[in-house]
Amino acid sequence: MNKGYRNLIYIFCWIGLLLLAIVIKTILFRYYPSSNTISTYNNSLTQQGMDQSKNYVYGNGFLNKVFSFNAQSPIVDTPTIVNGIAYFGTSAMGKSSINYMYAINASTGKLIWKYKVDNEIMTQPLVVNNIVYVGSGNNLYKTVNGSLVRGSGQSAIYAINATTGKLVWIHITNGEDMPSFAYKSGALYVANGGKHFYSINAATGQTYWRDNLLGVVSMSSIDISGNVAYFGEGLPEQNQYVAAINIITRKILWQRKIADSFGGITDCSPASNSKYLVISGLGLSPTPNKFYEILYVLSKKTGNVVWDHILGFGPNPFAMETSNPIIIGNNIYIGNPVGKGKYYSFNINTGNINWVIKIYGVQKGSAVYSNGILYFGDGFDNFYAVDASNGDVLGVHRFGVGKASQFTSDNPALVNNEIYVASKNGYLYAFPDTYLYNYSSEFLKYSIWALFYKVFGVRY
Repeated sequence: MNKGYRNLIYIFCWIGLLLLAIVIKTILFRYYPSSNTISTYNNSLTQQGMDQSKNYVYGNGFLNKVFSFNAQSPIVDTPTIVNGIAYFGTSAMGKSSINYMYAINASTGKLIWKYKVDNEIMTQPLVVNNIVYVGSGNNLYKTVNGSLVRGSGQSAIYAINATTGKLVWIHITNGEDMPSFAYKSGALYVANGGKHFYSINAATGQTYWRDNLLGVVSMSSIDISGNVAYFGEGLPEQNQYVAAINIITRKILWQRKIADSFGGITDCSPASNSKYLVISGLGLSPTPNKFYEILYVLSKKTGNVVWDHILGFGPNPFAMETSNPIIIGNNIYIGNPVGKGKYYSFNINTGNINWVIKIYGVQKGSAVYSNGILYFGDGFDNFYAVDASNGDVLGVHRFGVGKASQFTSDNPALVNNEIYVASKNGYLYAFPDTYLYNYSSEFLKYSIWALFYKVFGVRY
């Protein structure tokens, strides 16, 4: 036999064995919670995610449903699932666009109600005491009294009855209300594009107090830890800050300028533990038209940067300039929104990389973590299940409806082992976590291309 043919056979055999090993490993990782487990739901959500770590996981039931809901307009906010209902809004672009706040049955995808709002919705809805709190606005700039403000047209904070979809109150603001709010002890806390930080009576919509900020807040959702609110603020292509404000005394504990960040801090929703605050930003590379994404770990006490790490280089990412981190134990998990797709695990105390994997598209939203597995989407229609301990891809599903379905700033929710994630193609998807790492032809295709990507850097 010709030596060249023999080598070719060896190569194909090696690839076949590798794929067989991947398939066997995938099958071994599958688990099937009892379908008789009763699904349980939380009855409120007071800030983005379920806690400061930004890990939105709730319930130990097993819903085992697959459905999608077509809102017919892009969805860029994270769905909130409370009492068996999923709440989310649309973010259609353009002056003639119509946007709605939706409530659908979280088990069937059936519409319960929708409410028309005045502008785009990008906040994750808060649901407290049977009221849905959500903000509207867009990313266009205007000048108000000589000051640059983010958000054209009317922007507002809405309180909507969670059962009926009827308006309870509306609070008009002079800047966009795109970041997710936070609720504590009867007060709603809002940082917005009008360079303001509000404390609002959640029952009536009346302002308790309003303080001025150094910059606008675009998508950096408030993290309340104890009595301190943390978030990013800044001006476009100018100074970027991270702020810490005591919500009881109104005292600004610190406003730390992030010297090497050119943007993005105001887009990133920080995660925290008892000691550190984690956020990411966008830096300007010396190379023309090149940018870099950088991860920062700050002291919650002082705001000083403890360590940072450049995640990747590439062109300026459209719209959402950062990825949102989550913290699990001593580990940070975060994606890269510029350049080649990558996903990282860091030790929060040392800054050491635990692992880094290549993925097919840039990653801008956050992941959710459950039972040792990370779930997240990328900007190329793929949604992954990844072993959090070593970065092994356990499964993947490509939604395959074109780049319009990119998972951009969307953070998934995992409720009763059911994943809920929205996309720019206007669909809210719901599927069980096992859906991703059951053996399928898609995962076989992914495995083949993963090999090419790892060796040659080729995407499909």
